[in-house]
Amino acid sequence: MIVCAPSVARADDDPSNTRLVLTGLAMAPPTYLLGVIAHEGSHALTAKMFGFEVSRFQILPGRHPRTGVFYFGYTQIKGRIAGGRKSWFLMAPKITDALMLGGYALAVGTDTLPDNEYGQLALAVLATGFWVDFSKDILSFRDTNDTVRVYDNHGLHSEWERLPFRLLHLGLSVGAAYYIVKGYDNFLGDEDDAEMTTARAVVLPVWQSSF
Repeated sequence: MIVCAPSVARADDDPSNTRLVLTGLAMAPPTYLLGVIAHEGSHALTAKMFGFEVSRFQILPGRHPRTGVFYFGYTQIKGRIAGGRKSWFLMAPKITDALMLGGYALAVGTDTLPDNEYGQLALAVLATGFWVDFSKDILSFRDTNDTVRVYDNHGLHSEWERLPFRLLHLGLSVGAAYYIVKGYDNFLGDEDDAEMTTARAVVLPVWQSSF
């Protein structure tokens, strides 16, 4: 007669919020690098699609050799891109961000995230990075900013003319943020209030320090 001993769940099967937060912090640097590659890669692929040669693909932070402006990464092409193609080139990363955030929101909204909490954490941290990249230009007014250059490319030179599009940008950002917060709550909301408050206090810097 064979007696099967009851299985004992490992501690790792139900990690604490503290362990999840520390793991999320460890995920932030590689997620940042992946985000920069996705951002600049979107520029590069769009340029290639329009027949331009990419002369520089930079994913490390520094100052642009021509403008002196600090960057987290940049893509330089040979030739002059203009008109509608210029707008597509400049907005390509935002389209990538929107697609990734839309996919994540769909997974959260339909409750089809992985059962494993570490898997949920990885997707949430990744979505946070894309959200930061999508949202960071809402209140950017610098002439060298890609979003501002798109506004200028379409004749929107005053902030009054740009306001409806900035509000639309803000609305999409808030909508995406709702699903990201809901995604975090899926695996950080099971423990007591004191630990939950501590976890959220540590998660916030992950949001703010992503690419």
